[in-house]
Amino acid sequence: MSEAMAGRAWIGVADGGVVLARPSASGADELLVDRPAGFRYRSPEPAVWRDGVPVLDGVVLRPVSAHPSRMAGLSGWYGDDDRQVLLTQVPEPYFGEPMVLLAEGDRVTRAYPLGENAFLTEDAVFLEVADDQLHLTGPSAAATLARTSRWHERAVGFEVAGATYAGTVVLPAGPGPHPAAVVLHGAAGGQRDFCRIQSWALLRAGVGVLNYDKAGHGDSGGPPDPSIYDQADAAEAAMQVLSDQPDVDPARIGLAGFSNGMWSVPMVAARRPAAFVVGAGSPGVSMAESEVHRRTKVLRDVGVSEPTLVAVAQAWRSLFAIVAGGPTDELTGRLGAALDDVAAAPDLDRYEVPGYVAQNPMLSPIPPLVPVDELVPMLAGERDPQLAYDPADDYARIGCPVFLQYGEVDTSVPVDVSIARITEAVRSAGQSLTVRVYPELEHMLNVVSTRVVGLTAEDAMYQYHDFTFGAGTWADLTIWLSENVFREVSG
Repeated sequence: MSEAMAGRAWIGVADGGVVLARPSASGADELLVDRPAGFRYRSPEPAVWRDGVPVLDGVVLRPVSAHPSRMAGLSGWYGDDDRQVLLTQVPEPYFGEPMVLLAEGDRVTRAYPLGENAFLTEDAVFLEVADDQLHLTGPSAAATLARTSRWHERAVGFEVAGATYAGTVVLPAGPGPHPAAVVLHGAAGGQRDFCRIQSWALLRAGVGVLNYDKAGHGDSGGPPDPSIYDQADAAEAAMQVLSDQPDVDPARIGLAGFSNGMWSVPMVAARRPAAFVVGAGSPGVSMAESEVHRRTKVLRDVGVSEPTLVAVAQAWRSLFAIVAGGPTDELTGRLGAALDDVAAAPDLDRYEVPGYVAQNPMLSPIPPLVPVDELVPMLAGERDPQLAYDPADDYARIGCPVFLQYGEVDTSVPVDVSIARITEAVRSAGQSLTVRVYPELEHMLNVVSTRVVGLTAEDAMYQYHDFTFGAGTWADLTIWLSENVFREVSG
């Protein structure tokens, strides 16, 4: 593959639907082809070129443009009471490449840029944004949706530990004062537009939101890898920003989060009064234990044997304990023995590295097979006490109702253990806790796709291919908010 081709992609619409081609590492004679209508991705196919552009299924493809520089200004909700869609983005390549997303109902679809304000979705719908209108032209219908007037947005800023954070307050139309929530990021998608997906359910209940760029991302300053303690400090400051808004009710400000953000949420709610706490994929164990769960589950799902999983779990537990609290002879001995067992395991080749791990190798479920006398000094120099933080301690100090949602087959969070520990903690504080567990749903409350070929289930989920939220999951959040924050649902 030539340097000029690296990172390129081409797209078009053939009789069978959208066709997207990427260069192959094998060279110019081969392309990796996505055919979303058939749920096939990264299929190697012979390349046919015309004037430097690939031709597939008789269609001359067009280049996919770079991620639009003004995508933040295009992101938002379009439509009216009859139909509403969300155009949003994940502008950083955390999952392999920046993404534009179109959400409608429970479905989220990838859209590929054809310019600064034009896109083509995997469903073969052309999108164009102009003059605050979203024009959709599909195989069977066309529509024009104006930017919604149901919610109003304004930019805000705040400072934490010398860094300036950039955020957006989104509130229902009308004078208020409105209830509102600070929305906390997961580990990925560090810019505020990604939070719009979860925010939608709050807005439908008449609850405003403050979404902000995580430290070091987007327009926010500070180091780009904030700890859960840093995120808690930022969220607490964001609550004060909401409290200072003239159209926000300071007595009805809550916290909402997803995944990694739900380690920070109980910290904040334990030290500053919150009106409510809502979360999806909320861990009730330490970050270390959650990562042991994720890494062993990923390997278990591809058929790795139980003895190998025991060794992998022991290696990661020992490794995380050293990083969190420093090495001891006992931990070093456990780690060395476990790594020897992992190195001798006959079945780890069943694991296929997904795109997000290739982008960030530290997320690999396989421990680093490095001699322990070399590995331990490296680990000791990367001290990270957040790995040992136990959220149950802070859930026991929360003074507000809590609503948590989980997918039953969550890869990232041990669901049963988390629920048991959080339940005991919240009820010990005398607070109300409502938990919903949805059968066969994953970490993002999404249906696990069994149709995608050519990608791992994780890659398909995180790259939003064949992606659908479980029916009624976000409606459950809207209803709970309407019943616990106020009595009337706004739409």
